[in-house]
Amino acid sequence: MDRLSPGQVFEADSPVIIATPHTGTVVPPELLAHPAWQPVNGRLSDPGGAALLAAAKRCGVSSVAAHLHPCVIDLNVAIDSRPLSQKLNRLGLCRTHTSRGEALYQSGLEPAEDEVEARVEDSWRPYHRALAAELRRLRTLHSNIILLVSHVTSWLSPFREQSSGSDCNAGTNQGNSCDRGMVSALTSAAQAFGRSWVVNGKFADAFAAQHYGMPESGVHVIELEVSGCWRTDCELWDGEKLIDEMSALIGALEQSVRRLPPAENPTLLGLVTD
Repeated sequence: MDRLSPGQVFEADSPVIIATPHTGTVVPPELLAHPAWQPVNGRLSDPGGAALLAAAKRCGVSSVAAHLHPCVIDLNVAIDSRPLSQKLNRLGLCRTHTSRGEALYQSGLEPAEDEVEARVEDSWRPYHRALAAELRRLRTLHSNIILLVSHVTSWLSPFREQSSGSDCNAGTNQGNSCDRGMVSALTSAAQAFGRSWVVNGKFADAFAAQHYGMPESGVHVIELEVSGCWRTDCELWDGEKLIDEMSALIGALEQSVRRLPPAENPTLLGLVTD
């Protein structure tokens, strides 16, 4: 299915890397046989992440992007978010409903465990192998690196209150996934553009921050959900303005990570995803 293509991984030598697990828009042909999937195909869930990807290329920083739509498989959910419930698995690895509450499968035809495992092997593992490989490569070049993960957790579920207040929702696994100065750099850059922010609100413990954040080994992670008025602006796509803002976030993070004292020798066994 996903088998990351070269177009989905952009390599650079900055200590910043952008990951966008929810910018995929493609639904595989076998799912398009279900009529409910047809309007999902091509629907962008994370316009903020798309703006970040554009800014990453402008700024010359690495990026790893999803290909498949996150309703097919959510790359920012742990693969042990199973077994599936045929009736209630609407928030986990392979969703049965869209963010609009639309059922994606006829009753009784929800994905079985072997189908979920096939999606994990074809999509989830290749994405995380590519991300882990890029983190390792950059960590050999820099004594500290920062991974900024864009995602839209609240927008993918019809059963959560969608985040409409703060424009910038940042998560750091309760402060354990990165140096505090990086959070200040991110929020100050957002505030300079008149964007509101909250840290460790609804997204205090998302998967990437928990799995990849090892600040003691020089790997720092911040998760970001662009919401509120900022998401609206991204949906309307005022291209240059948005890319300027996202570029400012990336620049602030790069300055912050370069100011950190050298981390200890990296212990990156936690990056293994097999």
